[in-house]
Amino acid sequence: MASEQLDLSSLPQKAPSKPTKTLRYADVAVTATAKEFDGIYRNKKYHHADFVNTLDRALAAGVEKVMLTGMSLSDIPINLAIAQSRPTQCFITIGIHPYHAAEPDIEGPKYLAGLVESIKTTLALTPCPLAAFGELGLDYDRLSHASKEIQIRTFKAQLELFVENEWNLPLFLHCRAAFDDFVEIITPYLGRLPRRGLVHSFVGSKAQMEKLAELGFDISVNGFSFQTQESLEMVAAIPLERLQIETDAPWGEIKSGSEVAKRYLANASPLPLSKKRDKWDAECMVKERNESCAIERVAYVVAGLKGVTVDEVAAAAWRNSVNMFGLGAIGENM
Repeated sequence: MASEQLDLSSLPQKAPSKPTKTLRYADVAVTATAKEFDGIYRNKKYHHADFVNTLDRALAAGVEKVMLTGMSLSDIPINLAIAQSRPTQCFITIGIHPYHAAEPDIEGPKYLAGLVESIKTTLALTPCPLAAFGELGLDYDRLSHASKEIQIRTFKAQLELFVENEWNLPLFLHCRAAFDDFVEIITPYLGRLPRRGLVHSFVGSKAQMEKLAELGFDISVNGFSFQTQESLEMVAAIPLERLQIETDAPWGEIKSGSEVAKRYLANASPLPLSKKRDKWDAECMVKERNESCAIERVAYVVAGLKGVTVDEVAAAAWRNSVNMFGLGAIGENM
């Protein structure tokens, strides 16, 4: 999504101050299976797989919890292995992203049966790394991956599986350029969603956000949510009790030269040193690739847009993420 020219005149002018204490963060959306974390960019291999290095940098930046987004069945063993290697830091979601909505059609009934079996098997693990069912939903911006009809069919099929199996999980939801269909499809299921869920990486309007909150969902934002006037005004209006934050790494980078960065990141901590992909160094970020360690920047922009402190944003987001997903932090001081 290309950034549009923004008018920030009606939004708070002041950069948020540095936090008054050490903050803790949960990054609720990271795609560990993305090619970029395997060192592949535009189909060319530049460096070793380095996701573990990003987790180390995340911890150093106060990112105590990271949710690894499940896009399809092929993601499950990869995400599960990471979570089991980092049982207090990493948790996973399992589901079929709208980009992969055609896979059940191609593979047949065994695909959804495999989804059910994977969830049951993972729920039986101790400790259990499964934090949510998803990512599921609709994305009409990228119909090249799957048509509207196929996306709707797979979305409904997953919701049916969820209520049939009575899984006590929140949903991890995707809604982009498909708001009316999304609301129409999910509304009949609301009474059978025991822990509601999160609509992540949201870029819609204030009115749409308010409708999602009315339905009982939390809304999570990242760098993509700061690229249009409509989305900025939406972020500014999210009630703190419905807010979660994420990086959507390896995508969603907040560009240093962007309008929101120039206004609201003046007091943010410097990011770790970064190098170009062909100069890769395990101790450094990769230029133009987002990581969990950058989540403080999301908190700063949200705080700036809302005219509140970074402390308030971080505390609310942490509390909401832990309350919804658990993340091994239930009972901890929040």
